[in-house]
Amino acid sequence: MGQLEDLRAFVQIVENESIGKAADQSGIAKSAMSRKLRLLEERLQTELIVRTTRQWALTAAGRAYFAHAQKIIAAIEEADAEIANEEVEASGEIRLSAPLHYGTSVLAPRLMGFMDKHPNIGLFVDFNDRFVDIIGEHFDLAVRISNLQDSSIIARKLAQTQHVFCASPDYLGSTPPIARPDDLKSHNILQFGASKRFKWTFTLPEGGEKSVALKSTFNANNGDMLLCAAMRGKGVARLPDFLASDAIAAGDLQRILLGWEPERLPVNLVYPATHFLPHRVRLLIDFLVEGRK
Repeated sequence: MGQLEDLRAFVQIVENESIGKAADQSGIAKSAMSRKLRLLEERLQTELIVRTTRQWALTAAGRAYFAHAQKIIAAIEEADAEIANEEVEASGEIRLSAPLHYGTSVLAPRLMGFMDKHPNIGLFVDFNDRFVDIIGEHFDLAVRISNLQDSSIIARKLAQTQHVFCASPDYLGSTPPIARPDDLKSHNILQFGASKRFKWTFTLPEGGEKSVALKSTFNANNGDMLLCAAMRGKGVARLPDFLASDAIAAGDLQRILLGWEPERLPVNLVYPATHFLPHRVRLLIDFLVEGRK
């Protein structure tokens, strides 16, 4: 049990950001808590926390070990509670990665609801469009908008989304009509990313796909900026429906090329295909999946 006690001590020190506070929480002397940490580092033959007289910080090894230690302790607590037929009070931290605009516009209100229901669970949410390494960067969950190919992860479906083509009524009223994708070649195109020359892909009404080479008149790496430009009549944009839906409903944007849009994509919650999933993570997954629109 010595190793487990040292592990618990390490987690308490990190969570309290203080050896003294961790010692008070455990009801032991500060010197005893320091000794537990020292023994753990000696056994691992690596420094977990850099300590000075005024401050301390986790090393890279310490951050990785802390993530694993939390899961081990949570697993033991759940096993104990299961044997005793008791309910475990959910606590600890969940690290979640989500695409920026889907995260802020759709996921954020649901996460607030989860925090209301489980106040002892802390959330660290990285709203970022980059493709994170869930295991390497120690995330518990990630939201991915794509058809998944990776067999090392498990997915739970949250929703579906689709890119829509749209422009403001003023822009459409003052430019040539757009009946087919090729008509876009004579229009102002608002493009996500830096590419000035690119292709947009369309679904053919009779089946199959068609790609059309286009040139942009405005580029931005931010969906909100593209939305703003489209609403101000600067051209035609291709936007995810969750970003454009409010403006379309309000009449500030109008969908075009209906029936030509790309296929719908699943929005999935993904996590590593491990044998153990912490109770708090399962609670969040079930909360988000069951509360999907």
